Amino acid sequence: MELDISWLGARGDGVSDTSDGPVYVSCALPGERVRVDEPTMRGKAKAANLREILEVAPSRIKPVCRHFSECGGCVAQHLERNLYLGWKQELVAKAMNRQGVDADVLLPLAVPPRTRRRIRLAFHQTKGRMLLGYRAARSRQLVDILECPVAVPELVSFLSPLREFLTGRAGKGEVAVTETMTGLDVVVFAEEEPGLDVRLDAPGFCAGAGVARLSWKSGVGELERVLVPKTPQIRFQQIAVEPPPDSFLQPSAVGENILRDFVRQGTEGTSAVIDLFAGCGAFSLPIAAGGRKVHAVDVSASQMEALQKAGQGMKLTVETRNLAHRPLSAEELGAYQVAILDPPRAGAAAQISEIAKSDLPAVTYVSCNPATFARDARALTDAGYRIGPVQPVDQFLWSHHVELMTEFRRA
Repeated sequence: MELDISWLGARGDGVSDTSDGPVYVSCALPGERVRVDEPTMRGKAKAANLREILEVAPSRIKPVCRHFSECGGCVAQHLERNLYLGWKQELVAKAMNRQGVDADVLLPLAVPPRTRRRIRLAFHQTKGRMLLGYRAARSRQLVDILECPVAVPELVSFLSPLREFLTGRAGKGEVAVTETMTGLDVVVFAEEEPGLDVRLDAPGFCAGAGVARLSWKSGVGELERVLVPKTPQIRFQQIAVEPPPDSFLQPSAVGENILRDFVRQGTEGTSAVIDLFAGCGAFSLPIAAGGRKVHAVDVSASQMEALQKAGQGMKLTVETRNLAHRPLSAEELGAYQVAILDPPRAGAAAQISEIAKSDLPAVTYVSCNPATFARDARALTDAGYRIGPVQPVDQFLWSHHVELMTEFRRA
């Protein structure tokens, strides 16, 4: 079967508008004619496997990774830069349009390759070897990787020693690895508890592979710090923070700096700031270091403890609170001049509802999900806030995810 590809879908598939409806084809580009297998239903849409590209689009480039098209981590390495940035911009614009929010969506600010400082890999011990990598697209199949052009070189060079260490010591699970200033912060999530061989071999593994902290979580058990040769440390500008294992951090330091500069600009001229979904303080600490009063709120008690310790001597207060179930009320928000929001992918619906009822003058919003951001933006604009230009930030390089940031101000 032959198809003409007209546009790019939200997950990077090329889409052909046929008489029977759209058909989604992985790795196909607009302007291409392709030969595909017979389309089948995948979820609510028809999809077809690409067999041959009959006419190649000028916008097609050579992928930079040998695992592209097999690994599900990247979907857009074959897109020429202008098409790629336009596609990411369109992802945000379409999400806004679906909610009826009128906003100026700018071209994305792109983060370079080899800058992602945290990754989460799956692993599975087979009879022949230890598989370590990412899942294939729309599949539970594990793709054993040897390289990753998204991640910092320190994480890529860690793949081999990590694979060797896990072999024979864990059956299957996941491992989170974060680059810090003092070494790698590693958390293994496995079905089994760490055995004697893990404990005996941990010192040599950590010393040889540059691991600052090795933690292990088995099943529903508590996370255990197996070995901590050096306390992991990150810096938000010049402020040192000791994050707990598997803490939330922005994917890259480059992207974090872009977001922090924007947040700082959005809070200039204010004396009382509330940072909602504050994490370890990427935004709170630099603002508080400038002498302003900041109240940071997050559901993670361990991250709030780390933030409070780093912010000693500043006008900084912290609160552990689940904002999805117990948002700050409109009355509580009255003590602040601006709110910073950086919620998880689910967005901040409960908190936005209270902000909409409040007299809070301004909101600086950072989001990793255009769909839930657009929903929250609609609630704020309906409540009388004006939305500023929406700036996408391409922190999730070559994937279908995109970060964004904007300001809301009371009309």
